[in-house]
Parts: sequence; structure tokens; C-alpha cells
Amino acid sequence: MRISYLLIVFCTLLIAAPAFAEGKPAQQLIGACSRCHGEDGNASGQYPNLAGQQAEYMAKQLMDFKSGARKNSQMSPFVGVLSEEDTRTLGKYYAEEFLKRQRAPDKDLADQGKKIAAELNCESCHQKNYRGANLIPRLSRQNRVYLVNQMKAFRDGKRTNDNGLKITFMNNLTDEQIKALSHYFTGM
Repeated sequence: MRISYLLIVFCTLLIAAPAFAEGKPAQQLIGACSRCHGEDGNASGQYPNLAGQQAEYMAKQLMDFKSGARKNSQMSPFVGVLSEEDTRTLGKYYAEEFLKRQRAPDKDLADQGKKIAAELNCESCHQKNYRGANLIPRLSRQNRVYLVNQMKAFRDGKRTNDNGLKITFMNNLTDEQIKALSHYFTGM
């Protein structure tokens, strides 16, 4: 009888083991990410830097891509296989990576961008030095082309997964102002 009991317990644990298994390690998950974002999260060109980004923000964005709340034809194929735990793992991994300084921005444009950011009080949400917090993204040292594209997407209503928070700040910005802001944030 005791052996039957132990066998039942053993089989139950064996069946339940996958529920207690740990998630995939970050190194197993970053392969597809590294093609565009770099293995260490420092991307080039139009892709966003993930290094130093807020872990919570990254996990939310990945889940938004997965659900369709944020649309991007390049990201969609990759996020479909991620679990919620995978998105947190990736967010934590990239948040701990060192974000390299970007190429020197145009100083005059950066100065204009600094004034615009102060007028809009961007720091009130994106925090001191624009490093973000929790669900608010880091803007400092982000790729300039990516920043321009995202600010225009918010302004033009093509990106809406921020619960409408950016609309009041972004909807009246000109392309020139957006360009100036991108030079300022990139150079920080």
C-alpha cells in the first residue's frame, strides 16, 4: 500500500512538473531579437535600442505587439511565440544591458529640442535625464530615426497603445520640432 501511495505521489509530481518549470533563459530568447536590436540591445539605424530600456515598458510593448494593440509587420512574427513570462525575461535582460552613447547629434538642433522638451515638460513623465520609469520608456540615447518615426506615429494617430497620453503633447508638433527633439534625446 505504501509503494502504491508513493507511486501515485511520484506520478502526480511528474505530471505537474511542467507547471513548476522555470521559464526560458534570456540567452535562449534573444536570438531573433539580436538580428535587429543587437545582442546587447544596442541597435543601429531605424531599430530601437533595447539596452537600458525599462523592463516593464519592454514587456508591455512585446505583449502589445502580440495582442495587436501595437502594430509592426516586422515584430509580429517574433512575438507570437513569446509567453508573458518570456516578455518579462527579455525586458529584464535588456534593462540590465549597457546603453552606448549615440553619434553626436547636431548641436543646434539638440539645443532647440532641449527647449521644446522643457516647454512640453517631457521630463515630468519620462523622468530626470529622460531615462523613463516602469511603464514610461527611456528616451535618452535612443536611435534618432526610431524616435522620429515613433513621435510622428503618435502625432499622426498611427500609434495608440499609450492610452491617449501622448496625443495632447504630440499632436501639434511639426516635423522640424520632432527632428530637434530626436537630436536632443539621442545625444543625452
